Amino acid sequence: MTDNQDKRDGAAKQDGDTPLDSLSIAVFDVDARIFRTMRDYFLKPVTVATAGISRDYSLYLSPIRVFIALFSFQFVAAALFGTPVTATIESMTAADPDVDIDAWLTTARVQFEAPLTLQRVEDELKAVQSLTLWPLTVLSSMPYLIALKLYRPSIPLWGHLQIYLAVTNASFIVMIAFIPLHTFGGAGMAIGMTIALVIFFVYAGILLAHLYGGSASALALRLVGLIALLPITMLITMVGTFFTIDWVLENSFGLHLMALMAPEAFAELSSP
Repeated sequence: MTDNQDKRDGAAKQDGDTPLDSLSIAVFDVDARIFRTMRDYFLKPVTVATAGISRDYSLYLSPIRVFIALFSFQFVAAALFGTPVTATIESMTAADPDVDIDAWLTTARVQFEAPLTLQRVEDELKAVQSLTLWPLTVLSSMPYLIALKLYRPSIPLWGHLQIYLAVTNASFIVMIAFIPLHTFGGAGMAIGMTIALVIFFVYAGILLAHLYGGSASALALRLVGLIALLPITMLITMVGTFFTIDWVLENSFGLHLMALMAPEAFAELSSP
């Protein structure tokens, strides 16, 4: 039984292998499915999603595995170009030149041997946010999974997850590819994020059309429904990030984020 299964798996891999696949295995000992999966997210998204639904990983990597790898690789890519993946005090105050960060740091209620620096605060925020990004990502994806389940209840939740991840991974690949644009500031970051979002909804439309059935009008309504969820997912991420930063500042340094962002309002709230 095992020998027959190995032969079938070997045949499947051999049929799908390209010269690049064979070269990668022979020279670099790299799983050939990596290149095929990354390519076919854009060329054959329905095939990749269907393979994930059926748990057939003979030709493609698991969408969950790819997502975890991309999630980790974004930190590497960001470090190479010196751009933050997580929110920073500098990025949140960049639009307001009147913000006095140095004065704000002196209000810390936790005593340190050396004067508190912005770099120390940023390092702590980055460390904590790198851990909380995972639950925030999962939480912000829930509206899409619920919508997909409502669109076609007959598909198990596992199947909807594979479909969602197939779209997300394609968008994620594009977003990471445009990380160098972040070196141009907020405008470069906005361009990269916009292109990644366009990719997300384009491929979402492709998978909706092939795997959820219905007329063209039904497809349009479903796609509009997913687009309408974007502000909700962004709000979840923003609120979660805000509370994370505020918690770290309060517990690690005795600082108040509101005292930096809106000092007048904070002063009024703090006054007896």
